[in-house]
Amino acid sequence: MKAILEKIQHDRNRSFVLFEFQMGRFKCPFHHHPEIELTLIAGSSGHRYVGDHIGRFAPGDVVLMGPHLPHMYLNDEQFSGRAHSIVLQFLPECLGSGFFQLGEMKAVYGLLEKSRVGLAFYGRTRERAAQAITEMTGLDGFERLVAFLKILQLLAGTTECRTLASPTYSPSLALYQGERINRVCELISMRFQEKVTQREAAHVARMSAPSFSRFFRRATNRTFRAFLNEVRVGHASRMLLETDRTVSEVCYESGFGNLSNFNRQFLKLRKVSPRDYRRKRTLKG
Repeated sequence: MKAILEKIQHDRNRSFVLFEFQMGRFKCPFHHHPEIELTLIAGSSGHRYVGDHIGRFAPGDVVLMGPHLPHMYLNDEQFSGRAHSIVLQFLPECLGSGFFQLGEMKAVYGLLEKSRVGLAFYGRTRERAAQAITEMTGLDGFERLVAFLKILQLLAGTTECRTLASPTYSPSLALYQGERINRVCELISMRFQEKVTQREAAHVARMSAPSFSRFFRRATNRTFRAFLNEVRVGHASRMLLETDRTVSEVCYESGFGNLSNFNRQFLKLRKVSPRDYRRKRTLKG
């Protein structure tokens, strides 16, 4: 996808910035910036786009994203309440050129390198990181800096993380077409449970159907249908884990028209059937 460049205002007296956002819905478009970003979702749920990754986010979600990695968070259409996130942003040279390459910071340097394709944390690491990030909002000065370094140390020393974007993903820094992608992603996030067509997406993008098909494949490395199926399977995965709905109910409430296609797409993307996915994740829990 093509992303909008975001310019972030920095206080020259601080090595990093911390923002706390509370709003009706997340509104930031698909964008990128030179800062590394650590994001905690404190409240709300929806779809998370990081590079060419499409996934779900929920309260407690902790993600580290490297420089110029395009990303966007969109809330579910039925979400009501407050969207709440805490975001840390810092430049690779925030503590001086070469600081993260010092011997004592070797593990952190490796973490920041891996974050170029995005890292999502889980398990006990995610819980500890979420708590530490939340506590940072009440700190300032030297205490906040120490807390920042401890969080990086925590994340650098864990195996409880997974990459998000493809290993070969290379973000494009071109600024054109960003608004078109934003409109299409918003359409899909709001309408994926209904019968949404490529023709509708082309209309939203203000393009002819053939032009849109070529544009969307170049921008996302997927066909429109494959992209839509990933969003639907992500929603279905969450329902299988968080509700007691039957597989058939999950199928239709995720936007699939029939059970056989749902099983086929789920198996393709998750490598297990919906039933086995629920059973294996439940056993792990």
